[in-house]
Amino acid sequence: MENIPAISTPMLLLRTEQVLAVLIKYGFEDIITHPPFNRLIPKNQRLVPHRKGKSITDYTRYERIRMVCEELGTSYIKLAQIASNRPDLLPEDLILELTKLQDSAPKVPFEHIEKIMVDTFKKPLSELVESFDEKPLASASMAQVHRAVLTGGQEVVFKVQRPDIARKIEADIAILKKLAQVIENYFPQYVSFQPRELVKMFEKSIRKELKFNYEANNLKRFQNQFKHNNNVYVPNVYMEYVTDKILCMEYIEGYKITDLEQLRQIGFTGPELALLGINIYFEQVFDHGFFHADPHPGNLFILKNKKICFIDFGMMGTILDSDKMLLGDMLLAVHDRDVPGLKKALVKFSTDKTGIDQKELEYDIVDFFATYPDLSIDEIEGEEIFKTLYSLFFDYKIKIPANLLLLLKALVIIEGIGLTLDPKYNIIENITPFVLRLYQQKISPDKIRNRAISFFGKATSMLSAVPEDVQAVIKKLKEGKLHIEFEHKGLEEFYKKMEIVSNRMAFTMMLSALILGSSIIAGFNIPPHIYNVPVLGFVGFVISGLLAIRLIVSIIKHGNF
Repeated sequence: MENIPAISTPMLLLRTEQVLAVLIKYGFEDIITHPPFNRLIPKNQRLVPHRKGKSITDYTRYERIRMVCEELGTSYIKLAQIASNRPDLLPEDLILELTKLQDSAPKVPFEHIEKIMVDTFKKPLSELVESFDEKPLASASMAQVHRAVLTGGQEVVFKVQRPDIARKIEADIAILKKLAQVIENYFPQYVSFQPRELVKMFEKSIRKELKFNYEANNLKRFQNQFKHNNNVYVPNVYMEYVTDKILCMEYIEGYKITDLEQLRQIGFTGPELALLGINIYFEQVFDHGFFHADPHPGNLFILKNKKICFIDFGMMGTILDSDKMLLGDMLLAVHDRDVPGLKKALVKFSTDKTGIDQKELEYDIVDFFATYPDLSIDEIEGEEIFKTLYSLFFDYKIKIPANLLLLLKALVIIEGIGLTLDPKYNIIENITPFVLRLYQQKISPDKIRNRAISFFGKATSMLSAVPEDVQAVIKKLKEGKLHIEFEHKGLEEFYKKMEIVSNRMAFTMMLSALILGSSIIAGFNIPPHIYNVPVLGFVGFVISGLLAIRLIVSIIKHGNF
């Protein structure tokens, strides 16, 4: 059972008051900040809240949503970050605002960090480490990062969870659930944003992020995937110093992946690094199915030995083999300007295909390709392509699995880095060889053999169960316990199919009897013989084989194989 911190009623009420106060402060208590009523509010009205020298009424609704999240802190910033990954649920303008959120927070005093370390490991800090830098390297809404040196001399960083943050987040989850319910019940204009679904996703994600040992396990898994790749370095994690609230990993000293001047000094050209980086990323996706979902420049370093190093494994994604193929279908359709192919891929992507107007979707895809009539896809920036896909997701309510949306967003980030390193970089062009390799693997002899073995295994299992199933049906029939329920509709087709089924059952039983009889005759070794098999038995086997072929042809012909 998951250990969820208890929330006291006074704490929940206090936090609810804070949330409501911020919502009112930013004009979400009524409609006065929207036309035509906002025109009646004097610009110098002191009662109207101001932000950065401007009246709140001068900001758009989406800007004020971002401000609310910034002011309410950790939970709401994380919710906004998760929401910004859902272009199938939220409009593009709102997503652009949410991506401006900065996950930063005031520094936690060192004595609080020290107390958490001591309470967790039951030792004074001086016995745990040789040194511990009181000044944090970073201070985010959920945790603070400090540099330290272990007793063995290893340089590390400790990621320490903020005091009592878990309890505050649980209170926010309870409030958000209530807010989502109110929004869906009383504000129909926002129902399409699916607030309950967003809160559900947030709850699942934030609870994972609260457990730092989950991040440590991600790091170890990633490290194992690339242990034989000489172009990648993954930091070590020190599991003896890892708990739900504390993470200890190797300190990395390197150059930012976008620091072109430093990279030139160690012998890296921009285009060379862009190609290497995208190959490593696509290896994560297509070979391992486990990828870094937040590959922004702050999480990517180049070491002096020219290896690429990823850090921060709190946000990782997984992709199933079947979804890799769907992703390949979509990207190849984009590359080939295949309108029906792209429409088919998008519809297949959706977890809910009801309500998608496929004809209108096809028209919009045609319009997109027509926007660039003189350019090949390789000449169109990948970000434009992904933005178009996001618009299609939202406009047609194409519900995409969360991990696939994480991947698409990560690909946009990767392309941005690639263009910084190489202005001629194009992600669609670079992804095509990986997709083609994926198709080659699908039709490889090993894959075909494995699918054949799986098919014949299932077929054998099904056939072996037929006698028992028939026996059970006959038994129920004799006991008068066999009941058939059907609607009085289309009985002609039903009778036709019943006739086919009964004929096949009779045919199968006769075939079984013939095989059994031939086997018994063959066992008695009665002369004359053909190929050392009694003639009667041999003839029986031949007839059985011909009848079996006839049965299979009949099944295939009627499309029920």
